[in-house]
Parts: sequence; structure tokens; C-alpha cells
Amino acid sequence: MREDVRRSLKLNRDIKKLLEQAVKVDRAIKIGWNRDGDEIPKVGEMGICPALPKGGRVRILGELGDAVAIMGTGGSFTLVGSAGDWFGAWNQGTSLVIERRVGNSLGFAMSGGRLVARDGAGDDVGAQMTGGLLVVRGDVGTRVGGGMSGGTIVIHGDVGSEPGVGMTGGKIIINGRCPNPGDGVEFSTLSSEDLIELNKKIEDSSLVIPSDAVCLIPNGKKAIPSALGTNSCKTDWTNIGLVPSDMNTPHLQRHSTIDTMVLIGERSGVDPSFEPDPVGLHLPLLPFRDSGKDLKSKDLASHPFLVRTNPRDIDMMLIDSENISTSQIDLSNADGVILNLGDFPPLTAPALDGILTALRSMIGEGAPFMIMGNISAVERLHLSAAGAQVDGAIVTLDDASGTPAAASLPKTGRSAASAKLTERGISTGFNVIWNCTGTDLVISRCSGAEFLIATPPNDMQTPAKLVKWLRGLQSEMNNHMARIGTDSIEKLARNNLRALDSETASISGLRLTGYERPLPHWFAS
Repeated sequence: MREDVRRSLKLNRDIKKLLEQAVKVDRAIKIGWNRDGDEIPKVGEMGICPALPKGGRVRILGELGDAVAIMGTGGSFTLVGSAGDWFGAWNQGTSLVIERRVGNSLGFAMSGGRLVARDGAGDDVGAQMTGGLLVVRGDVGTRVGGGMSGGTIVIHGDVGSEPGVGMTGGKIIINGRCPNPGDGVEFSTLSSEDLIELNKKIEDSSLVIPSDAVCLIPNGKKAIPSALGTNSCKTDWTNIGLVPSDMNTPHLQRHSTIDTMVLIGERSGVDPSFEPDPVGLHLPLLPFRDSGKDLKSKDLASHPFLVRTNPRDIDMMLIDSENISTSQIDLSNADGVILNLGDFPPLTAPALDGILTALRSMIGEGAPFMIMGNISAVERLHLSAAGAQVDGAIVTLDDASGTPAAASLPKTGRSAASAKLTERGISTGFNVIWNCTGTDLVISRCSGAEFLIATPPNDMQTPAKLVKWLRGLQSEMNNHMARIGTDSIEKLARNNLRALDSETASISGLRLTGYERPLPHWFAS
């Protein structure tokens, strides 16, 4: 764990303890000054003060990194200094002030509260905003208010190109130079009543909106959306077979014990003070459900699931753009986190570090942390996993690239090797979109992946049927492993796989059954 991450986590622990005491006596806490008032500014800390609660008041001096004061639910936060990207993102009710320059994605997807930046900002100010008030004194970059559907943005300065691109609601008020907006956005004026109401909300004489300010609103004409296409992974691993690694290996007896247990998130040696808290899976499978609320059956009590809401204390929580703003409600109950990068705008390495630091501070530093992305961006995903030092990287086998499932095996394996994930102790996994079978679980392990994520079939959603589904997968997996003479999933390897037709062999690089070697063009690569 890098020193800057350690410092950030420690600062969040200190802030949490101080807040608990300060809220009780209705006091603000100050960070960056000693008792005599001398300045000791923070430098480079990221992911600071996430999910600030009601009643919390924090004032910090420093030059901070990315993802500061995100997911706030109340209270107030003032930064006497500057910050990187994603300051105040997903804010729901906190009053935020930053005195110096701030980077990109200021107030991203905020739904409530108030945010004031007093020295300009970068690109994508207020992007995907749904509510609240965002005020910037100074110039801002491109795409201010892009994709917003509610709330109010006030800019006392010049704005870059494409203001309001894709907005469907809310308003952008600009007291400065503004280029012509794109399709779907038009210029408007503010009534005297609107001006009075907005200036009353702002409550700052230095930020008063003049009567000649420009207002941008959606004009009701829908702009042509960016079409991602409907092409997707339409195949599974049906044309991949399982064989003994050595044709002289005998099958196992039916009463033989088969070890299918998997531990994920068991990395050690990263930091002497870091105590990993791995998640144990009876099968190399993490079933996905939207909610863990109904998973209270005794027979499911020891099998972790991946859920978006209501996790049990053994479940991992999937965080995406839809639930990140409210994730603090459930994070303290979960046993680990998987962040779906494919569902967010592109994140720089510092931004990912900041968001992960914020989430770690909320759930606990020993919990497994993983990231997930699409097969078409697998190289970027694996490099991000290595840079952020997460516990795992999961590849979703479904995106607009239409990459066949068989081709994902060499594509993922080569990328993981290039990023040296195994050497770094970072697990790999697949998120499949088809009805998972026991055969799929064995194939994924043979390919080098530690586990699969799969959604149970629609007719297997009740607790009793989920148990039946899991037992069926266990039985099928045991039968395959006994047939190929392997008593532990740790012994499964790529030489247990065979392509059952030439097309699968051609795109996967697996040995073609009967031919018993890869097709010639794979030798050169």
C-alpha cells in the first residue's frame, strides 16, 4: 500500500473519531493547524471525509488530491486550499466550499446540498447533476452541466465549449462569456423573481447574480444520443471440453473428497499493519442478486453473494453509478466491495485511488476490494488493478464489442500476464451473462480465473431454489473433476481444456480435440 494511500486512510480514521466527539458537543473540527494556530497543511491526501453526516462540520487546510468530500449527506465541509478531480461528487446534502482551484468533475452527479468553488474549476462541472446548487467563481472548462437533469449551476466567469450538452433539466446561469450551446439547449432569461430567489439561496454578496446573466435550459428537443450498439457476447463456453491433464490419469472414485473452496481477498505483505479479511466461497462462484434482503435461509448462511443493496455480513457489495451516492447506508454491513468501472465515466488513476480510499474508509481497510470492467477494455482494467493495488479484477463477458466468450480466455490471460497480476497477488474473475453451469466453473478455473460472477436463473430466485441451484452446480463440478482425475481446483490448469471445434480452437488458442495441439497460427504468437 502506497504511503499516500496510508496517510489518507489514517486521516479519515482521525476525522471519524473527532467527528463523533464534535457532533455530540456541536463543534467544528479543524485539520491543518496546530493548537497554537500555526499552519500545518495537508498535501496530497485523497478520498478525504466521505459521506459527511448531518451535524458534522469540518474545515481543512491543504492541497488535497481527488475524490474529496464525496457522497456527503449533511453537515458542512470547507477546504482552505485546492483539490483534484471529483470534489463533492454524488453530494446529497452537505454544504461544501473550496477556496482555491479545483479539478474536473466538480459536483459530479450531485443530487442535493450546496457547493461553492471560489477559484474556478476544470471540465465537466456539475455533469449528470440531478439537484442542489453549485456555484463557481472563476472560469470553468468544457461541458459544464453536461447530462444534468435537475438543480442549478451558477458560473461567475467564462465557460468552455459545449455548455449544457445533453442536459434534460435544471438550469445553468452564466455571468461571463458563453459559446453557443449545442442541440437540445437554448438561451433564456431569468425573471426578477428567479433572481431574487436564487440570490437568496446563495446568501453571499460576492456571488450575486446580475440581471444580465445568461441562462441555459433544455429546449425540449432531444439531441441525438450516442449509440453504443446492441452487439454483445452471444456465445458461451459450450464448445470447450474438459479432459485429464495427462491421458494416463485415472478418474477418481465417486466417494472421493473434492476440494472446491476458494478464498478471495487474501493478499498479505502489502502493509505490515494491513490485516486482510478474505471472503470464503464454497464454489468458485459469487452469485449476483440486486438485494441480499431475502438471503436469510439457513442453507445460504455461509455462501456469500454479490448484491447492490442490503448485504449480509458475508456478502460483497457491487457499487455502480446508480447506488454509489447511497452506498454508505449498506457499506458498513458488507464484507467486501466490487466497483464497476464500466458503469462510470473514465477514471484517471488518481481518481480511482481517491474513490477506493473513500470506500475503504467506510467499509474497513481489511475488506476485499475489486474492480470490474468490460472485456473490450480488459488491458486498461488490469493496469488499473495493478496501479490501485486492489484484490481482484473481474472481466464482464458482455459489451458492444461482441467479443466471443472463447476469445475472452486468451485475451484476459495475456492481459493479466502483461500486468503481472499473479505476481502482485491480484485475483482475476469473469462476470458471465448466460446461465452458469458447473462446467463453466471448472473451465474458468482452468483458464486461470479464481471465480465467476453469475446471476441465478429467473426460476431459481427463492431461497429454497437458490440452494437447489448451488447444490446442482456443486454436483456437476464434482463429477467433472472426478472424471478428469483432479481432487482440488488448485490443480486445474489450461491443459485440462480442449476446443471441440476448429472455430473455437482458432479464436481461443486451445488445443483442438483429436488434433491435440493448438492450430498452427497460434504457434507463431
